Amino acid sequence: MTKVQYILKEINDLNSNELEMILVEIYKKVSQEKKIKSILNEYKGIGKGIWKIDAQKYIDQERNQDRA
Repeated sequence: MTKVQYILKEINDLNSNELEMILVEIYKKVSQEKKIKSILNEYKGIGKGIWKIDAQKYIDQERNQDRA
């Protein structure tokens, strides 16, 4: 039995008040995850053009220098 299957089985045994409590907690968790992703997406690409070099090329160069 997977974790999800186990949780779903347990949920079936709960009363409506307990289900509502779980629903509220799940909603909070999902909202928090969405908020974090939204905040991170605001900063995505903000430094583009500042370094005048592709980020992956820079990382590759730094790794090669460390190994030399």
